[in-house]
Amino acid sequence: MGANLVNNLPAYLLVEPAAADDVRRLVATLVGVNAGALVTPWASLATLLWLQRCRSAGLQVPLLRLAGWGALCATLCVTAATLTIR
Repeated sequence: MGANLVNNLPAYLLVEPAAADDVRRLVATLVGVNAGALVTPWASLATLLWLQRCRSAGLQVPLLRLAGWGALCATLCVTAATLTIR
């Protein structure tokens, strides 16, 4: 959630000290700030770069559509990763 409010790197740096003592919590943190950041375009540098490349190629991607697909992908990825980590 925090990765969608700020960006995935600052969110990770904020949470990492609390998760560093347990490898599963650390992996869960990595999954959350990377896959969870797919919901909003500004939360991930990779998403911003992808959006910019699409626009420079003349492809207009509506932000609401991007956020909708991001929410779907983030839910699937975080769920699958959480089940794997257990």
